[in-house]
Amino acid sequence: MELAAARERTGKTTKEAAFGIGLSAPTLNRSENAKRLSPITDIAGLLALYEVTGEDRKRILELADRLDAPEWLEAGDRLPRLLKPLVTFEARAATMFDAAFDYIPGLLQIEQYTRAVHTAEGVAGDDQDACIDARLARQRVLGARLAPRYTAVIEEAALRRTYGGSEAMIRQVNWLIERAKQSNIDIHVIPFRRWGYPIPGAFMMMGFREDVPPIVYFEHLAVAGFLDAPDHTQLFHDAAAKLMKFALDSADTVKFLTMLAADYERG
Repeated sequence: MELAAARERTGKTTKEAAFGIGLSAPTLNRSENAKRLSPITDIAGLLALYEVTGEDRKRILELADRLDAPEWLEAGDRLPRLLKPLVTFEARAATMFDAAFDYIPGLLQIEQYTRAVHTAEGVAGDDQDACIDARLARQRVLGARLAPRYTAVIEEAALRRTYGGSEAMIRQVNWLIERAKQSNIDIHVIPFRRWGYPIPGAFMMMGFREDVPPIVYFEHLAVAGFLDAPDHTQLFHDAAAKLMKFALDSADTVKFLTMLAADYERG
């Protein structure tokens, strides 16, 4: 995906790019579609052809070194390294399943709520502004021409935490109600009264239109990353199915959110 995106930015066809480093167009197509493990020399040549330099070049070459790894995990400050591929994956996804237990999913947050969350986490100043801009930019994928089918499962606990105060939560809950009206978005709440389900932690599972296996993005404490090994992604697929058994359907979720907004207004 990184190689294809870099090539597209230059306006080159696969035939032109392949010729530039002495490959055939079908060979380059297989590389871009993850059907071929490219030698590091091919990747370095393509990056030079596409004028990819600096940190981007370093990051992609590091990825190339780990092409056969079943996961891509990062620790510590994850935003700079994981945000760009996450945005790429979201833009190419045909389906998304987003499970949230502590916070409202990032793709459904309003700015006021996002700012309050980052403040609570100790992110301030320019760093906070950058995080908010990045999150709001990611949300555009849900309104794109080829928008994915997006399903969010939100535990009631996430909706009861008043990030930004009651006024922000009223706006946030009403925003969820409006988003639930979009044809490509399904929102499901798991209320407190439906207990006994496993909590796997927040994760997003993405499926693709191309012949590409699904991937899972997750964040837990100081570690985040992507999983794509079939036995790993199957665990999250099973977890998603279990969560849906406990969640309200779309219509009942809107009723629940409407009552919740009224609760915040009274408060």
